[in-house]
Amino acid sequence: MKFLLTLNIPTKNGMSHMIVAEHPAKSIEEFQKVLQSEDFILVEEWQTQEYGDIKNEGKLLINHRFVGKIRVYKPR
Repeated sequence: MKFLLTLNIPTKNGMSHMIVAEHPAKSIEEFQKVLQSEDFILVEEWQTQEYGDIKNEGKLLINHRFVGKIRVYKPR
């Protein structure tokens, strides 16, 4: 399942750092349990392209302490 994560880390332009992350969790509640049990979560990162398509950027480890907000990703 893909999730939109807002991370509490600084960016160059002062905006929120957001990523689309895919994880085998089947619900946001299941993903919450994973976040509570692991320091680093392995996900597949997806980047939004020019025309709204998303491209797989490979594996990414995320430290759960920097995740500020999560929602299920819904493409526009």
